[in-house]
Formats: sequence, C-alpha cells, structure tokens
Amino acid sequence: MRLAIAVGSACLVSVLSLVQACSSGGEATQEDPDSGDPGPGSSGSSGSSGSSGSSGSSGSSGSSGSSGDLDSGSDAPSEGGDGGKSVMTFFVTSTGSGAMGGNLGGLAGADEKCKTLATAKGGGDHTWRAYLSTSGVGAVNAKDRIGAGPWRNQKGTLIASTVAALHANGFQLPTAENVDENGAVVPAAEHDILTGSNAAGNTEGTQNCTNWTSNTVAGNGNGASVGHSDQPANWNRAHNTSQGGGNPPCSQVRFTAANGSGRIYCFAID
Repeated sequence: MRLAIAVGSACLVSVLSLVQACSSGGEATQEDPDSGDPGPGSSGSSGSSGSSGSSGSSGSSGSSGSSGDLDSGSDAPSEGGDGGKSVMTFFVTSTGSGAMGGNLGGLAGADEKCKTLATAKGGGDHTWRAYLSTSGVGAVNAKDRIGAGPWRNQKGTLIASTVAALHANGFQLPTAENVDENGAVVPAAEHDILTGSNAAGNTEGTQNCTNWTSNTVAGNGNGASVGHSDQPANWNRAHNTSQGGGNPPCSQVRFTAANGSGRIYCFAID
C-alpha cells in the first residue's frame, strides 16, 4: 500500500512538473511577439512615417510664391506710354502765317513750324508733320503724311486711333478738343485752318497756294482749301479762299477776311 502511494505521489509530482514546464514554455513563447513590438526596426519604420513629413517639403512649392516676382512687372511702363514720349501728338498751331499768308515755305517749312511749336511745349521727342496736301508732280495727300495714329491733343484726349477713323464718314472733331499746343481753343475769328484737302484727306485740286509756296498768285483756282476748327464735321474741309479787292486768294488779307490767319494742323508720326 505504501509503495503504491509513493508511486502515485511520484507520478503526481511528475505530472505537476510537466504542467509547470509546459506552462512556463507557453509564457516564453508569448513573450516573443511582445518583445518584437519594441524592436528598433519597427520603430524606425514609424520614423519613416516621419519621412512623410518630407512631403512637408512640398511646402517648398510655396516658393512658387516667387511668382510674386511678377509684381515687379508693374514697374514696366503703362500701356500707351509710347516708351515715355510726351502725350501730345496733335494740335492746331497757336499762330498763323502773318504777312506770308499761304507761303509756308512748302511742306518742309510747315513741318518745321509744327516741330518748333511742339518742342517749346515739351513735344520735341516726336517727329511732326503738317496736315497739308499738294498737287502736280510729287503730289502728296495730307492723310498719307501724318503717320498711323493714334493721336491725342494737348490735354491727352484721344482724337482718333487711325487714319481711317480720322477720315471716316460721320467723324467729328469736337471744338473743345480741337486745341492748340497750349490747350486753347482757336478763336472763332480765326477758325479757317489751311489743309489743301478734301474731307477724305486727299488733295483738293490746286487749292494749296501753289503747294504752300506763294501768297501772290491770282485766280480763285489758286486759293487754299480750309477746314473749320469750330465745325466738328468740317474740321478739314469747309471751303476755298478767294481773291477780292485786288488781293490774291492766298494773301493774309484774304485769309483774315474769311476768318482765318494761316493756322495749320500738326500731327506726330511716331
């Protein structure tokens, strides 16, 4: 009996030992995955998620803010600045031709007068042409010698954008904008402006004071075609001057009698 009990006890001890061993072995195996969690490699991978912070470098796309450099473009000359040239590109001369009447020294002399008056008002940075037509050999139409436009008066008001617009059917040049280089409106007593042209800006026969070189030639066929500064629709063509009282049609006496003084229109070609 005692032997049986002893054997049984021994077996029980063996079984308990086995159970403990198995139990402790199971715990050890459970520790393996736990011990793997804090592994440095995995923590490093979480650090790689930190590398996604490098996507924050996409914030460098904020450098596209450098497109703000376009603001520097605002320093460029404004549109219509004409490279910094003076604004006035059209005017009526403030003075007439005096005793010379229709003898303006030809087209060259008339152009020089435009240049002189414009330069005195800061407009010498432009090339100026008188709005005058001639006839005969080498005939010139006024519209063909004034450039392409646009043109602005002394106040900066747009007169016309192109040659076609300036001579379009129904075009009108307001009296208040038809001013001289000083910005003054032409007096009614001097509203005749020499042009030698018809409404289209082409030569009006021989009505040009012998191509602006004479004030003595007689005959109504040798007068001057004039426009009216105070008649918007007739700014470049109203009538011809005529002789009278023994005075030639291009004399200053006849200009004055018809409410003129030998003024001309000036346009900048650039």
